[in-house]
Amino acid sequence: MDPAPTVDGRARRWQNRRPELLAAATEYALEVGVSQLTLRPLAEAIGTSITSLNRQLGSKDDLVREVCRGLHGAMVDALNNVWESSAGRPVDVLRGLWALWLTPGYDRQFAFLFELYGMALRDPERYEWFEQSVVRDWMTPLSDALVSSGRPEAEAQVVSTLVMAVIRGLHLDVAATHDVARVNDAYELTLRLLEPHLASPAGG
Repeated sequence: MDPAPTVDGRARRWQNRRPELLAAATEYALEVGVSQLTLRPLAEAIGTSITSLNRQLGSKDDLVREVCRGLHGAMVDALNNVWESSAGRPVDVLRGLWALWLTPGYDRQFAFLFELYGMALRDPERYEWFEQSVVRDWMTPLSDALVSSGRPEAEAQVVSTLVMAVIRGLHLDVAATHDVARVNDAYELTLRLLEPHLASPAGG
């Protein structure tokens, strides 16, 4: 009988622990960014083998996509949590999300997404999935929330498009200038202008 194949100790460490491996890889990816992300240094940094990393998470592009999926999932969870604590008022939800996304740690997430945004514009075929998800996947939870509060679907999509565009633009401003007070004022003005379109038609 042939001897059993030898399993690298680092590979054994991560067997059947894909969520933990993905979490460690995500932390590394957010720290170094998209352009500097390569699998061999990543494997060394988190204590696994390149073979195990490929087996569990796939290629670099696969990993980047997984990271983005995780960021989107966290965004949806945050939206749901803030929604539950806001008595269902979309304008309060958006204030809560904005405050949350300005806390330490989220700057890395937005930097990762913005870097990928630029790469997708340069190489749209490779990153076609991102160009779709960065708009529709992030817009849909807010649009659905507005529809559930009674806004017409067409209006909810337009308002959600505008809100997410403002959020992206203002986060770019903060990243470049660190002028949080000015950007906060701009966001608050946006919410005041949009409040008639964010409120329930019944006034709730």
